[in-house]
Amino acid sequence: MKVRFSKLGKGNYEFLTVAVTCLIVSAIFLFIVLSNSEREKIQVFKYNAKTVGINAVNYNNETSDDVVYLYELINNNLVTKIKNNFSGDEYCDTYESKVVFTEDSKKVTLRCGEYLIYNQDITDDDYKIYKVSNWSYKKISGNNVEKLKVYGLIKNGKNLLGNYYEKDLFIKLVADNYGSKYYSLDSIEKDYNISEKTIYRKRTLVS
Repeated sequence: MKVRFSKLGKGNYEFLTVAVTCLIVSAIFLFIVLSNSEREKIQVFKYNAKTVGINAVNYNNETSDDVVYLYELINNNLVTKIKNNFSGDEYCDTYESKVVFTEDSKKVTLRCGEYLIYNQDITDDDYKIYKVSNWSYKKISGNNVEKLKVYGLIKNGKNLLGNYYEKDLFIKLVADNYGSKYYSLDSIEKDYNISEKTIYRKRTLVS
């Protein structure tokens, strides 16, 4: 038995073929656009890290601090808040983002949501990109796990800073809020109790 198409049926068949072809082309085009967009976001992320590094160097020339945090650069009007271009209206973390100075290097860390540039020399031509989970007080097992000691400022059973922070940041925040005489853990412990905890997260290289 032969199948015969009427003129109307043939037109419908051709229309369906064209529609499917258009969908395929649109899907390929969308994939290319999204891929380019992701690459652009990565490049902006790296540029922002470089900007933080350069401004931290300028700030460090005046303060000679071992660590300069993003919140300090913002408070001193050297940079504005850095928008997290990976996820809407969120901003990059002003406490975890920093530049660490030694005699031999200047290394930048910038965290924006789940994306992280970690301890990268600011003079490097390219920066490695990581994806990270949120910090957790619960121990994590498996590969690519990092841990960090953090500190809370305790008085009368209350954490005065409202959270726990890595050592250098903790000391700076105490000094910012309670006076420059607090320049070390020992000096802080004269007037306050210090609570120490360990936090964990996964950090995986993606680019």
